[in-house]
Amino acid sequence: LVGRHPPPPMGAVTIELPAGLVDPGESPEAAALRELKEETGYTGSSACVSGQLAMSPGLTDEAVALVVVEVDLDSPANRMPEQALDESEFIRVNRVPVKALLPTLRELERDGCVPFTGLYTLAVGLQLGASGLADASAALST
Repeated sequence: LVGRHPPPPMGAVTIELPAGLVDPGESPEAAALRELKEETGYTGSSACVSGQLAMSPGLTDEAVALVVVEVDLDSPANRMPEQALDESEFIRVNRVPVKALLPTLRELERDGCVPFTGLYTLAVGLQLGASGLADASAALST
């Protein structure tokens, strides 16, 4: 599940994974599941969580945790997902098959969208794992 966000800082629609801030007293897993529900309307379960990860250590002290969430698209709770967005949010959700993630991101780039670094890195890693370096290099070429 990827979301199309029109955030003002980028000046372009960004393609992102569900994400957000961890509220005081909340675990990264709980925050991830809450953000998934709010931004996409889908429910899931936490499969695993990383330790602290640096976003851009040369520029900021921002750190994140990566939570891998399993979403059962056949679950009754996920048949008619309804977002619970804040007034300032507008997110269009796209279901993208894992094998089509990198080609989909490349197509969205051609349409003027800007993918989130972590999502693009995931897509390249999946391509490398599935097809090897030559196919990933070809997919990255413009």
